[in-house]
Amino acid sequence: MTKLETSINIVLQQLKTKLATETWMSRRRYFNQMLKLAESLGINEPCQKLYAAFVADDNGSKERRSLHIYCVKLLDAATGTQAKNESGVPYNESPLPCKEEVLEYFQNRQYPLTIRVNIEHLIVKSEIEMQPLGLSESTIGQYRHAWMDIRRYFINNGSIVYDERLIQDFLQEVDSQWNSGFMEEWKRKINRKAAHVLKEVVNTGIYKWKLIKPNINCSHTEIESIRIRYLASLTHRNLSQSTIDLHDYVFRKTVGFIGAETEKELQSLSPDKVQLAIISFAEVCNKRSMTTIVPILRSLLVFLYTDGIAEWDLSGVVMSAFMHRGSVAAYISEKDRVALTTQLDDEPKRDKAIILLAIKLGLRDCDISNLTFQDIDWHNDKILLNQKKTGEPLVLPLIPDVGNALMDYILNERPKREDRYPFIFLRKQAPHNKLASVYPICSNLLQEMGIKPVNGTGQGVHVFRYTMVHRMLVAKVPHQVITDALGHASKESDKPYISMEESMLRMCALDLSVIGRISWKGAIFNE
Repeated sequence: MTKLETSINIVLQQLKTKLATETWMSRRRYFNQMLKLAESLGINEPCQKLYAAFVADDNGSKERRSLHIYCVKLLDAATGTQAKNESGVPYNESPLPCKEEVLEYFQNRQYPLTIRVNIEHLIVKSEIEMQPLGLSESTIGQYRHAWMDIRRYFINNGSIVYDERLIQDFLQEVDSQWNSGFMEEWKRKINRKAAHVLKEVVNTGIYKWKLIKPNINCSHTEIESIRIRYLASLTHRNLSQSTIDLHDYVFRKTVGFIGAETEKELQSLSPDKVQLAIISFAEVCNKRSMTTIVPILRSLLVFLYTDGIAEWDLSGVVMSAFMHRGSVAAYISEKDRVALTTQLDDEPKRDKAIILLAIKLGLRDCDISNLTFQDIDWHNDKILLNQKKTGEPLVLPLIPDVGNALMDYILNERPKREDRYPFIFLRKQAPHNKLASVYPICSNLLQEMGIKPVNGTGQGVHVFRYTMVHRMLVAKVPHQVITDALGHASKESDKPYISMEESMLRMCALDLSVIGRISWKGAIFNE
């Protein structure tokens, strides 16, 4: 009897007490197929070559392949051959430490951790810290796979101790595989998230769910150093993070458009290069976006000069962008509005409440997303909030259909949380945190119903806001009432909305009688 036959018999004897008779006989048939394959290959002991050939012998059947892998794992574990699959991953990896051992390991530790920490213990600690988020078992399973990839990367680099430098190297390797087409987007994302969880647990001892920004560092060291100085100057000016992010976007795009890789190339920046950047921005941004991009580009050029990087101040080369509104604001027609509000009865309770807040009360996206229980005065039928955009207080009536939709969602559909979480609208998937934006909910419904706004192609919450204003204008509601309902502090903010008052615009239109005639100081000349 060969060593392979002996090993298979030992595995089958171990399985016999654990499996039903029919299942055990099925496993024995698969092992007999392995023996036949080994005989044809001239192999008489368990080895990597036999395993690879057996797994590949699947006749195109996923089920057959999975069972072949199962048999290989059993035999590899029994014989200690430490075989690997086609991706170089061991069939049988050493188990992670148990929860009790890990809790004792991290007991009385101070954060951020300044001592060397075993990567395996950190992985288990991270999973423990994620349990309160209420993630599904399949989601946790994806994190486990990613963490095992990280552990494997550490071991292959000769380390079992957490090292942030190795984590960064791992993420660069992931990005490299993704850029080369060897890794799918979902796999790249879960690896990036799993690495972020490890880093946060090392620094704080806990993990709080949040959106993770992608790594957007410049690929060239000298340019990245300038970028860091530029962002520091923006922070010193007390700009908001969203504004800094926009300036950062312009910096990275500008550098990419002009092909600058060193500080010397920025030092010799020319008007032609600046013009190239403007043209390149115009190709990827619409006209309205260019009115924001151009001033930031000018500010960037001032920084490069004042910081001693560029030889000349080329900000004067950049002309201010002008964007003329070509049409009045977009809104939903009355027919489509009626159809949409009727359709809401068949939509999820959360979506119904959100869209009613937008189309009947004209609330902005940010104010709906950040709506809290404290903002609702149920006894007096009012909504009282501080607008996120302006910081100004706003009081609106809690009309019956909006109030009923809110209450229906809160009582019958809103995910349950044990803490006193203040925000009303939550994600459907765990962790059940507040929505970052309600734009997808509004745009998806408009697309599903095939509704195209009048005067435009907008799909966001502002279309519903414009729709409410259009109905008020048609009903001859005084402009001051509209201003108050919108929460505007300035009359100037009303201009895009008042442009929808079509009957008044027609009265202001000029006739064509002066076309072809030139007037100069009272004298009239015919062409």
